[in-house]
Amino acid sequence: MELAINPSKIISPLCYSVLRLEPYTNCAYSCLYCYARWYRGGRIKPRAKAIGMFAKVAKKLDLRIPFRLSTLSDPLQDVEENAKVSYKLMKIAKDNDIPVIFSTKSDRIAKNPWKSLIEEMAKDGLIVVQVSVSSLDRNDLERRAPHPQDRIKALEIIDAPKVLRLQPLIPNYSFKNAEEFVERVKDVADQITTEPLRIERSEIEFYGKFWDRWSRYSFEGELLKADCYEILEELSVACRKYGLDFGLCKEGYFHLETANCCGLHMIECELRPTLREVYRLLLERKVIDVDGLKFEGYLFGERLNELPRAIRKALRFHEKLFLKCLKDNSCLSHLTPLIRFEDGKLTLISSIQNPLSKH
Repeated sequence: MELAINPSKIISPLCYSVLRLEPYTNCAYSCLYCYARWYRGGRIKPRAKAIGMFAKVAKKLDLRIPFRLSTLSDPLQDVEENAKVSYKLMKIAKDNDIPVIFSTKSDRIAKNPWKSLIEEMAKDGLIVVQVSVSSLDRNDLERRAPHPQDRIKALEIIDAPKVLRLQPLIPNYSFKNAEEFVERVKDVADQITTEPLRIERSEIEFYGKFWDRWSRYSFEGELLKADCYEILEELSVACRKYGLDFGLCKEGYFHLETANCCGLHMIECELRPTLREVYRLLLERKVIDVDGLKFEGYLFGERLNELPRAIRKALRFHEKLFLKCLKDNSCLSHLTPLIRFEDGKLTLISSIQNPLSKH
């Protein structure tokens, strides 16, 4: 699917932003931990095809549905200086009133023409800027990317809704103390979103020098994630203390979040429902009949008929798999410790009562 992430039992139930714009075929930063290396390869080339397809869909799209720029490569890596594929995609989005989640490790966001376009889009509520770091001080796992402090400085001067992504969170590498980390960046961004490190089993020995607790990330068990609930809880508490929103990427600890993972509550846009919405409904109702489940105000069910075929089909596939996972207790237990399916009903199995405070 050119404009959408492929459905999966992890992405479909947990991610709002399944629509994507991929400007380049590969990424020059070559971060050692990068999950995208499993899905790409070859030389770095501009993807002109993405410009044409997005332009065609954008003209037909009447709803403000967010697209992620990008998922498999950095949109502002050095090749962008001349090719400007990301800039062209952003311009199409601006001209057609389409929101963009802009994710990068580059400090080029603070340089023109990208900075001025980002800030123009921000005035119209059309962009959330996300800058990723794995540490504020160390760069040894991402040596080809700008230094983390250069990224932080660039993010600080951008006038737009801003998310600092601690991605990946590598225990005993990313920081020594969660509150100290949050205190250092509290004036840089509006939100912190984090995703614990995901690795292949063959990498345990290398990353074991940082952390020794791992759990299954993929359903098949070949991909693992750092099992670090206590650290996520400490980050959540620190963000509340310093007035930052906090989100988790592809984690089922919804009670720790104060906002959605992508920071999309900071702009006006249409969202597909996720397990977060199920969790919030369960906080209100305690029990939900899956067959009668409705999500008012979300892109769900018949509302998908309003969309161009190129993305309607993709969103239907994601919705179908999402609903299927709601009826599969083994799937649910893998995704979240908070929700269970029994006798056709969804219920909460935790006594924690801290709902998401924002959209």
